[in-house]
Amino acid sequence: MRLLSFIANTEPAFGIATDEGVIDLRHRVPSLELGEALGNLEGIERFIDESPDYSWDSISFDLPIPNQRRLLCAGLNYHKKYPLGGEVKTPKQPVYFNKPPGSLVPHGANLVRPLASNQLDYEVELALVIGKAGRHIPEDRALQHIAGYTILNDGSVRDWQRHGVAAGKNFHHSGSCGPWIVTNHSISDPSALTVITRVNGEERQRAGTDEMIFSPSELIAYISRIMPLEPGDIIATGSPEGTGGSLDPQVWLSEGDSIEFEISEIGILKNTVIDEQM
Repeated sequence: MRLLSFIANTEPAFGIATDEGVIDLRHRVPSLELGEALGNLEGIERFIDESPDYSWDSISFDLPIPNQRRLLCAGLNYHKKYPLGGEVKTPKQPVYFNKPPGSLVPHGANLVRPLASNQLDYEVELALVIGKAGRHIPEDRALQHIAGYTILNDGSVRDWQRHGVAAGKNFHHSGSCGPWIVTNHSISDPSALTVITRVNGEERQRAGTDEMIFSPSELIAYISRIMPLEPGDIIATGSPEGTGGSLDPQVWLSEGDSIEFEISEIGILKNTVIDEQM
């Protein structure tokens, strides 16, 4: 099952994606909130065979979790060249940082190359959407806390990343997430997926999620020792080799670039780059 947040007739909503269109869950259960739906997937699966309320051309995508509670990210989670240069040792524990609201745009929206830099870079990542709250979650039960999976582009402004992780990772509308959440029953093994990035049709990144240094289960267990996890939290799992900053010569995103971020069994997140305007 694919859950998505969307805009229809200027109103925000969420529902089930089908090949023919979108089933609006708020029409069927008006009191239902997205966080509640993530924690009770069985309760909404009964609507999956109903006729869609909207055709695809009548809606626009919203972020999978529009009122983002927390976006928790793992850095340096694949063996690769560091896009800022220099030797990188394999981390002994996950390298964790946050991304605030405002840094991401949904599927189909524009990524913004900032006035402050021309070094906007892309990073495709598998993202875990938490559906069951937990604290001190053991690794062998971690996947039970996942409601589903989505695609995240951890947009990075590389020269500002030298100032600090928070500076380089959090530029306004520099990253993206979507197009939907594929529920956990549809993906049996998150470590058996393929992540891909294409820029203007040219493949730049391709790796298996089994190449992560810390698995999804390890990341959930680690972060849940820091804080209680809640439904709607998103954990981004890191990005493999092939970012623009790791190429020789380096290649940064430019206005007009079309980017596809694909993960097998989930779909394609697509965005276009525009330059920031005053």
